Amino acid sequence: MCSGLRSKIFSFLILSASVTSLDAQDISYNLYFSVGFVNVNAGKASLSEKVTAYDGQSARMTRLTMSTGRGTDRIFSLRDTIESYNTLTGQGIFYRKIVNEGAKHNIETASFSMQDGEYVADLLTKDALTGRISGKRTEKRATRIFDMLSMLSFARSIDTAGKETGYTRTLPMVNGDLVVDQYLIYEGDRTVKADDRKKYDCMVISVRDRKYGKERETLKAYVTKESPHKPVQLDIIVGVASIRALLTD
Repeated sequence: MCSGLRSKIFSFLILSASVTSLDAQDISYNLYFSVGFVNVNAGKASLSEKVTAYDGQSARMTRLTMSTGRGTDRIFSLRDTIESYNTLTGQGIFYRKIVNEGAKHNIETASFSMQDGEYVADLLTKDALTGRISGKRTEKRATRIFDMLSMLSFARSIDTAGKETGYTRTLPMVNGDLVVDQYLIYEGDRTVKADDRKKYDCMVISVRDRKYGKERETLKAYVTKESPHKPVQLDIIVGVASIRALLTD
């Protein structure tokens, strides 16, 4: 899985809403490599969220961990940890992604602030083993800058009622030492059967970007319509194959 694709994993559709508080929770997933109708069990993932303290202020911390199993490690090894800290009203504070994929070991961070009415993200990417900085940049936007997990938390507080299929928004999101635009499209609703053997009524969300002048889908997400809007299934598209995360608990 390449870093650019992982940066789309939790880029969910922002339709219209204000941020609401979510109860502390832990959600578990099975990971699969999917080609056509063939799914190969690849490992585990977990998503947790709780209220904590960060730099003397109350903050909502969201953490995602992903790990491949021994069988998959022979083909591709993945041990990633991603953390996002935000104020209780949703403003970004700090974001960190620790990437351990095969021979790649990076740490990506983003510190968020406000300056002269603009949203600012100080971005840094470095080698986790040597400490060598490979990217450093400050990005400013007139609107809020998201990371992949703060976007997930915000999206889980929204309601798609009244929104038509094809509704689209463009949102800025941290990706390494850049802030890139994501094109987020609501594709209607679907019933999904998860690995906990339950069926869920979900809103379907397509995440797209543009590369070399062409639009491409990098993620399809299935999120429960009912509160607390759990992410039930995530399909990360990699050419003709995809990496699927499916809810287990």
